[in-house]
Amino acid sequence: MSLILLENVKKTYISGEINVPALRGIDLSINPGKFISFVGPSGSGKTTLLNLIGCLDKPSDGRVLVAGSDITRLNRQTAAKFRGDNIGFIFQNFNLIPVLTVYENVEYPLIMVQNVPADKRKKRILDLLEKVGMSDQKDKFPAQLSGGQKQRVAIARALVTEPKLVLADEPTANLDHHTAYKVIGLMHAMQAEFDTSFIFATHDPKIVGEAEIVLTMEDGLITKTQENPINREVN
Repeated sequence: MSLILLENVKKTYISGEINVPALRGIDLSINPGKFISFVGPSGSGKTTLLNLIGCLDKPSDGRVLVAGSDITRLNRQTAAKFRGDNIGFIFQNFNLIPVLTVYENVEYPLIMVQNVPADKRKKRILDLLEKVGMSDQKDKFPAQLSGGQKQRVAIARALVTEPKLVLADEPTANLDHHTAYKVIGLMHAMQAEFDTSFIFATHDPKIVGEAEIVLTMEDGLITKTQENPINREVN
């Protein structure tokens, strides 16, 4: 069964008396455990599509199904619960909470969204921080970390709820070349270990080159689908 299924999805924004079409009719099926990039110029609809898949917005027409649920039917409260149980997010600007430590930032969704008991929280957080190479930084605050370290924490936070899907909007935009490749490699390792699907909206050729499927968008439509054979050993 598809992890994500979109059927004739359209999204129109209203600006004054003008209708601005962002998505013009998207049909798409994505299987579990994939590493996918949406690419295209600014205004092509990448971020809008990511927001619809992530339950952050609703389509003007069509259906969006994620993990077997028609998320277009969810109200605000049930959509928030669905996100917390099924979807992780990685942002361009990391979105770490500055007054919380690394450990507390990763812990935050387990307390606020899933209400996981303390003993289970601790084990899950420490395991993930070790996997992303941040165990020795767990008591530091975001201001004390490099960009690459912040993104590693963001990856751990996105995965700590054990989501089926992680959505990332330009996750390497603020990283240097070497750090970006390390972060991409880390996400591939997490994909292999947890069978989590990663979907990106990006202009970054590094991510595009590492994606299994590249979907090109123009003027609110998917105009090209390219599959890349990815053969790598995960260390």
